Amino acid sequence: MRDAAWMMDEPVDELVVAATEDDAADPDVRRADPPPPAHAIAAAVRGLPGATIVAIDGAGGSGKTTVAAAVAALLDGATIVHGDDFYRPMPEPERERLSAEEGYWRYFDWERLRDEVLAPLHAGRPARYRSYDWETGDLGPWHEIAAGTVVVVEGVYTARPELARYYGLTAYVDTPRETCLRRVRDRGENPPEWIARWRAAEDHYIRTTAPQTRADMVVRGD
Repeated sequence: MRDAAWMMDEPVDELVVAATEDDAADPDVRRADPPPPAHAIAAAVRGLPGATIVAIDGAGGSGKTTVAAAVAALLDGATIVHGDDFYRPMPEPERERLSAEEGYWRYFDWERLRDEVLAPLHAGRPARYRSYDWETGDLGPWHEIAAGTVVVVEGVYTARPELARYYGLTAYVDTPRETCLRRVRDRGENPPEWIARWRAAEDHYIRTTAPQTRADMVVRGD
């Protein structure tokens, strides 16, 4: 790890994240200085010409949401798009039958993320999309993003190969899988069987597409 690397203008290969994804709900943490990786990512974005789209990928519980929020704050309130907003509506029995590989392709509607957000913004046009409503299992409110702004897209699978061409910068939050699992369990939001299904799909994604090797930057979230 380079000393004070997050203060420099050049991208950094690997840094240690001090905060966790759960910290985003703590107002004391929100008032604290952004974690070093956020400074590194923000500095790299500032070095790019014009507005850009940034992907912050990582497994569930890796800390990517915390890093994304800090990056957006450092970039004067850049717009954040959450990958969870693109969870694909489908009947639960159908979802339960998906294999790990099928889950990778179908749990999240990456085509809608591409068509409604990434492609328009990449072409210099505004974007408009609906977020998934986790209470109703259907699509909820519309969101609009002006053209020509910095947009941070965070979530599992957001840096998948099919979407890579739209990003000016990709970062991967690399956190031990045991730490990720503990954080996800501690949230108490999902039953164990669904945690196991999601992790199996994530493991397929990581094993077959190696997002940490394709990213422009790898930061640590432990």
